[in-house]
Amino acid sequence: MRAENFVQRHTGRDQSYASGDTQNGSNLDNDIVLESLDLFPSANLIFGLTNSQNLRVSYSRTIARPSFKELSFAQILDPISNRIFNGSLFTYSDWDGKLTETRIDNLDLRWELFLQRGQIFSVSAFYKKFDDPIELVRIPEQQTSTEYQTRNVGDGQLFGVEVEFRKDLDFIAPAWSNFNLSGNLTVVDSQIDMTSAEFNSRKSYEKNGETIENTREMAGQSPYVINGGLTYSSREANVDAGLFYNVKGSTLSIVGAGLFPDIYIKPFHSLNFSLNKKIGKDGNTAIELKVSNILDSTMETYYQSFQAEDQPNTGISPGRTFGIGVSHQF
Repeated sequence: MRAENFVQRHTGRDQSYASGDTQNGSNLDNDIVLESLDLFPSANLIFGLTNSQNLRVSYSRTIARPSFKELSFAQILDPISNRIFNGSLFTYSDWDGKLTETRIDNLDLRWELFLQRGQIFSVSAFYKKFDDPIELVRIPEQQTSTEYQTRNVGDGQLFGVEVEFRKDLDFIAPAWSNFNLSGNLTVVDSQIDMTSAEFNSRKSYEKNGETIENTREMAGQSPYVINGGLTYSSREANVDAGLFYNVKGSTLSIVGAGLFPDIYIKPFHSLNFSLNKKIGKDGNTAIELKVSNILDSTMETYYQSFQAEDQPNTGISPGRTFGIGVSHQF
């Protein structure tokens, strides 16, 4: 059991006060904007099925607190996208400006099989319950602008399964003894209970044939994640190399409202390579080569709406990155 007492303060003012309306405006001078005492219990039970197999059951309670930017009177303009971020202390007709923490209950069940030389195979199932999750939403009142704000939304939960493995490839042939294949696949189903303001806003723009439910997926939670890696390691040659791949499923990024659709992040296929070679009599000098984004993938977000073709929102082409370094240990 862990106990935490957390206090967050802010000094700032809203636009009304800054414009001279001191009666209706708000001005904070090192005022407390968040204060809480929380208990975080955790329990972990490991049952050894055999010398090489474990069954684990664990529970923990965790917390996600708003950042300083999120719990402030800040207004930040992104000149590229023309989006304006508003701190949560600004109030609107459907928002009282009181952003709180997200408290999370975590329950995990895991079976794992340990093999020789660090090889492993495991299957996990997990459940998480979110009280007052924080998400970035489009401000419904600002119908003609692109203003966004972090807010607590309805309670949420998610279920997930994960498969993980790490396996040497010497079973193919002796020449493959220095190669290792690893990866994991995670599949998640998430759900948020909409606030009445969000539900009514979506309902007012319901299209023909569309049925607006009072639940949706969580922002920032990918429906699946895939990681894979192929590595080569040779002590004799003092060489370590690896090719690594990662992709996440289409992810809700910004919650829409009313006329404005949700914004999603497209899957970004990341493929990277690294090589480390030690040279010299004692191997104290190392040469490292890295290549990132080999597939030259682009980072894109898009608008998604019922029975409508996806429309682009933003796009960034990071390009391929090459790096080389030399280090020496004395």
